[in-house]
Amino acid sequence: MSITSEQTAAASALIRDGGEVIAEIRDLRLCNVRLRPGGQFLIGSDVPVPLFWEQYANHQDPERNAGSRGRVRLLRQDTDGVALECTGATHSGSVDSRFQVTFGRGANGRGYIIGISCTMCVAAHHSWRVSPNASHGEVEFCNLWPDGVFSSLQGGAVPAVGCYVERKHDVMLIPHHHVESSDKHNIALHAGDRMVWVLGKDNLCVSIQSPGEVTAGMCAYMWDVHLGYKACVDGSDRLFPSGTLWEASYTFSSLDGQEVQEIVTRARTAVSPEPMVTPAIVEGEHTFAVTCGSSEAPAADVWPWETEVASGDPGGARFRLDHEAGWDDTHSLRIDGDGPVRACWKATALGPAFRQAAFAPGERYRLVAYVRTDLREGAADIAVRIHQTGRPGLYDAASYLVVRSARSVSGRAAWTRLEVIVPPLNPAADRLHLLLELCGSGSCWFDNVLFERMP
Repeated sequence: MSITSEQTAAASALIRDGGEVIAEIRDLRLCNVRLRPGGQFLIGSDVPVPLFWEQYANHQDPERNAGSRGRVRLLRQDTDGVALECTGATHSGSVDSRFQVTFGRGANGRGYIIGISCTMCVAAHHSWRVSPNASHGEVEFCNLWPDGVFSSLQGGAVPAVGCYVERKHDVMLIPHHHVESSDKHNIALHAGDRMVWVLGKDNLCVSIQSPGEVTAGMCAYMWDVHLGYKACVDGSDRLFPSGTLWEASYTFSSLDGQEVQEIVTRARTAVSPEPMVTPAIVEGEHTFAVTCGSSEAPAADVWPWETEVASGDPGGARFRLDHEAGWDDTHSLRIDGDGPVRACWKATALGPAFRQAAFAPGERYRLVAYVRTDLREGAADIAVRIHQTGRPGLYDAASYLVVRSARSVSGRAAWTRLEVIVPPLNPAADRLHLLLELCGSGSCWFDNVLFERMP
């Protein structure tokens, strides 16, 4: 049987091996990928791989990604396989993106290999502003979410054990947990290096072919990996002029059990300190005695409290798990603000997207916390931030509904009980965040946090 391509729209195509679809391109996005005949999906349809360049920062902005004006064109179809060209641009045409994607058979005809070579160029009479990212390359040529690394279904499949990073003289396992940790940041990759996910009978491998250094970063939740080039070395935006060119190449393939076992045997497990100092989201009241590293639950089922600085100098806000102060023990969450900041501890891993019960229409919610302050200015309070099903802005927290406590705490104050009551929601929430917030400068503590659904 031959590998063939069928154009289904201007920027879409089906790739078949005989009668079986082995991959699909939908609007310049690669999905439903099998890497052996009859195999499992290794890249699904929920989170496809963009076949265009983009920035990590605000990547949905049509000036930050080159997914506009998409076109797919057949370059070659013969006994060796299929080659397609995928082109796109930013909305204004400031950047041109070109991906050549080949679908062929692996060694000895076993399985398939998808090869990708891509370029991006800043167009004549244009420039392109790139914003910095501390964790990986800002100019991305691949955002990969392997199918099977996470299931949102309660009682669903167990997530992958982690990601293996294979270099010439070293194999490192990044274990599967949901903490933003140093082992997931700024992973240097060179030609021949691979990242491997153990997913079952078929195991996804992405192999770097580019001659320059690729700087990869794993999502804190271990859901996806970003592959790109560092462009902003001083932590500031950088404006790239007309003619600036980036190039990259990589392959997708599947490894069998023996190949995976050889990698697993060589691997050392990355150890990072962050899980032991990151508070865990727990059922019932949060007294902050449990961290992601000390929890007895499987690491893949433990979700962290995270931090956010919405305004002010990000370096002027510090967050820590305090082991010396608490409402009824010696544990609490603390924020210190050197200058006026709006900063918070937040719990976002709630609800159906995180293997928990769905939010129902008409439900009300209560959030209670005890707050202590030593503030020079401003106040501390608590809030619930909500996105409702079917409404725009799911990935833009600024568009969420925010319900705050009627009271706030300012100056120097002893432990004070705050409460938020969220009125009935229709349509139902699909994302819900708990916020413990400082707006000002000084220090504040939060303890005995309880979130509950009300009839």
